[in-house]
Order: sequence, then C-alpha cells, then structure tokens
Amino acid sequence: MSFSSNVFSIERGGHIATLWLDRPEKRNAMAQEFWTDLPYAMKELGDDPEVRAVVLAGRGKSFCVGLDLSAVSGGGVGGDAQKPASAAEANLKQMGITRAFQAAISSVADCPVPVIAAIHNHCIGGGIDLVTACDIRLASEDAIFGIRETKIGITADVGTLQRLPGIITKGHVAELAYTGRDFNANYAQEIGLVNRVVADQDAVLKAAYELAEEIAANAPLAVRGTKFMLQQGEDLTTEQSLLLNGLWTMIANLGSNDLKEAVSSFMEKRPPTFKGN
Repeated sequence: MSFSSNVFSIERGGHIATLWLDRPEKRNAMAQEFWTDLPYAMKELGDDPEVRAVVLAGRGKSFCVGLDLSAVSGGGVGGDAQKPASAAEANLKQMGITRAFQAAISSVADCPVPVIAAIHNHCIGGGIDLVTACDIRLASEDAIFGIRETKIGITADVGTLQRLPGIITKGHVAELAYTGRDFNANYAQEIGLVNRVVADQDAVLKAAYELAEEIAANAPLAVRGTKFMLQQGEDLTTEQSLLLNGLWTMIANLGSNDLKEAVSSFMEKRPPTFKGN
C-alpha cells in the first residue's frame, strides 16, 4: 500500500488493521500533518477489501493530548506565512482551515468498516473529537478525558459538539463542555462514552483486537451495511430508514455469495468462510 506519514502508521494482521497515532514524543498531539494525513490513512483502509475492522490506538504514554498548541502559537497549523489582504479574506481562510480539520475527523466516521478506539491515558480536546467519530470506544483504567476547549478560549469545532450528543445525554455533554473538566475512565463508562474499561494499555489493545476479530468473522457486506444503516438512520425518519434498509437488502444482501455461504455452512454444521462478495 502507498500510505506514508510521520505521525501515523498502519499495521495489518489478517482482516484487522491498526491505525497508530505515531507521535509518541509529543503524546500524539495534533499538528499539521495529523490533519492532512488522517483522511489519506482512512481512505486507504476503507478501500482495502481485506480490512474488515480498524483499531485506532496511540503509541507511547498517551492516546492523544489534543491540538498541538506549540504549533498553533508558531503559526504552524493550517496556515502559511502570506498575510491576508483583508479581514474578510482572513476569515474565509480560517473557515477553510476549520472545514479541513472537520473533514479529517469525519473521515474516521465515514470509514465503511467499524472503527474501534483503544484509549489509554490522555484523551483530551481533539482526542475527544477523534474518538467520538469512532464506532466503539474502549478505555484503560488510567484514561483521562476532557473537552478542554473552553479552558483555552475556544469553542470545540471539529466534531465533539455534533457527535457526542448522539453518544451520551445532552445534560452530560453540556456539563463537560461548559466546564472543561477532566473525567476518568469509570465516569466515561458510567455516562456511556466508552463501552468497557480494562486494566491498562496492553489490556485495552487486547480487548480491541478481540472485538475486531469478532466483527471480522462476520459477513463483511453485512457489517458494512449495518454501519451504513446506523449512520444514515440518524438523519432519516423511521419510514425513510426502513425503505433504505430494504433497498440495501435487495441490492447488497440477497444476491451475495456470503449469504449463500452462511446458509451452506449452517446446513453443513461448519463455521462459515466469508469472502465479502
């Protein structure tokens, strides 16, 4: 595969891919390359027919400490040295940067296969944006979460305020976003941000891989269809979603070889071997 990055790395094993946040010396802080490279990484994984689930994890001591503030203060994130000719031009340029950042995070949500976040230690600011774009979140006991943007004078603007209310209650979103307060893994599980809390970084990776393997053992087209319907159903009425669900079944399920394999393996009392076609 062609993907290469100084801040991400990809590992493949069977039908599971791991996308590593790979800037451990900076606790995986999000500098310019993070935002430019993430969409390319997700496209490569989403386009790979052998990948049936993705684990998103961070190398080093932290999962992600959020935006690299040193890069921001030095003008290194999203900008260049050319001075805008007017306030209007500057505003439009900033809007373009923000939209690019939003699209980078959305590339995770848009990946056609399930993405599992394996979170350890810090998951702060932009780290919350990132994991709320994942399908499933697991955490180690030492995980620390925080929507800290209000503490540094900005409004979270790349996905947390849009996606988090679909994961936890609006009251919890409001409390955490307004206060910028940090919270631990047990509280994150209590409010539904994470599915499960395990002992440490090794344990959360193990749990994520076990879950990914369980997903990957199922019919790939059916899993992709399930993710597609869960996402589309958020913006549709029940009747519209049911209609779209029926169309997916007609187009992608009933004529698939995986469905035939599921029936054959059941009749022959053996495990199915799905090929995703």
